[in-house]
Amino acid sequence: MTTAKTKQKVSYEEELYSPQWKKLRETILYRDGEACRSCGSNHHLQVHHRQYHRDKRTGEWKKPWEYHPVFLVTLCDRCHYEGHSLFAIPIKDVEP
Repeated sequence: MTTAKTKQKVSYEEELYSPQWKKLRETILYRDGEACRSCGSNHHLQVHHRQYHRDKRTGEWKKPWEYHPVFLVTLCDRCHYEGHSLFAIPIKDVEP
């Protein structure tokens, strides 16, 4: 039974539509010159998390927009996909 006080989980994909993420995403795209940092393309750009952070005490994952910009990089969809297929993204347990 679900009550009004039950907190519903939002998927990572749904979080990428949040205003907070959209704002940070635009900041990163601007910083990176609106181009893929790997191949230089300016088509189908995405912002990649270089690592994922999990709260050391609670085990909760950080929201996409809670990352410092140093952990984010602009990639085109091709480079982003290739990177994920070649490398595991590090997971760090961090202090809140």
